[in-house]
Amino acid sequence: MNAESVARARRPLWQRGLLIIAALGFALGVYLSIRARPELISDLNFGPLFILAAVCVPFTVLLNTEEFRLSGLLVGHHFPRISALEITIVASVANMLPIPGGTMVRIGALKTKGANLKDGTAATLLISFLWIGAAFLYSGAWLLVLGGKETGGPKLGPVFCLFGAVLLVIVAALGARMFKQRGTVARLILIKIGLVLTDAARIYLCFLVLGVDATFGQASVLTVSSVVGASVSIVPAGLGIREGTAALLAPLIALGAATGYLSTSLNRVVGLMVLAPVALALSLRKKAVSDVPEI
Repeated sequence: MNAESVARARRPLWQRGLLIIAALGFALGVYLSIRARPELISDLNFGPLFILAAVCVPFTVLLNTEEFRLSGLLVGHHFPRISALEITIVASVANMLPIPGGTMVRIGALKTKGANLKDGTAATLLISFLWIGAAFLYSGAWLLVLGGKETGGPKLGPVFCLFGAVLLVIVAALGARMFKQRGTVARLILIKIGLVLTDAARIYLCFLVLGVDATFGQASVLTVSSVVGASVSIVPAGLGIREGTAALLAPLIALGAATGYLSTSLNRVVGLMVLAPVALALSLRKKAVSDVPEI
């Protein structure tokens, strides 16, 4: 599935309507958060913003590209890095638009390489559940470290850690048994850990952009919001779900709900601003090549 075929696809009318509602809800959340904490946007720091856009977002794409290549290896197919990179970029942006989401793009790409739908779906789900396990374990560990008794962090921390650890072990064991590739599954776990750490760095940089006095550990707790947002697939890219989850988690680590919402919102917006033009350029290039008449 290339960028052009993705661009031609459309969600059902009800899903497009849901996207509009989600977008309005997202915008309302941003407005209410700014109204509650107007000082957060009164004096933005552009140094961390540049690092976020020029370093962290591209690094996230590179990790996702390697992850997709490994998913191809699970089903016995090799993707050149440039092809995997294009698919990764289109899939990332597709989640935000009224077209098939990133998961469908990746499964479609695996299918075009000859993988059957069952194996492609299984590989994609394996990666998703590894991400969930890694994020909950990591977030829970930081909740144990940072959460004061009055915030409820110590109560939720063990739950997150247990859920994440059990899920990681079970999914890794099932994946190794199903695909007979323990090494590839182990590499995927490392990639997912890297993505969670990168997401924490991105949220921390968003704190710095907004002038929030917070630590990397506090940013780390909010990484689980990305998993929750992605899991609610009925809303494209978990639009508003990720930010709402961050707002709920923020008080557990002595941050305001508005701070959690705005930091994750900024993380999303910067990522889209960096990747959307690249995805559009890839789509136009594919179309230009397909429009060239044969001689």
